[in-house]
Amino acid sequence: MLSLNAWNIIWIVVNLLVLYLIFKKFLFQPVLNVIKAREDLINEQLENAKKTNEDALEKKKNYEEQLSLAKGEADKIIMEARERAESEKVKTMEKTRKEAQTMMDRAKADIAREEESARRAAQADIARLAMVAAEKIIKSGDESDKRISK
Repeated sequence: MLSLNAWNIIWIVVNLLVLYLIFKKFLFQPVLNVIKAREDLINEQLENAKKTNEDALEKKKNYEEQLSLAKGEADKIIMEARERAESEKVKTMEKTRKEAQTMMDRAKADIAREEESARRAAQADIARLAMVAAEKIIKSGDESDKRISK
């Protein structure tokens, strides 16, 4: 049977205390050190991840700013190209209008020359026909005079 003896209880308590001190020295402390080291490693990794995330956000912000600037520059270039194209269009239209006006002026001058030439040719033909008619009249008058005088 079990008997409770004060010396047994004291020895059990002493044994438990010694066992506790041995466990604390050789088991609990190394385990706590491993846990602490693990915790420090995890905290360091979290800090590194946080820093990396902040760097990534900063790079994203810079990229978006550069993209915005590039888009603005592209829009500016496109607007300048449109303005140049419109200016070239206006210049080309003006040049074409001037060339067309010059061609019209030349055509009018050619028409006026042709009309003058045709008028002169018609006057020359009329004068020639008048001369031929006058000759015929004179000849027919001479023949009439000859017939009358005979």
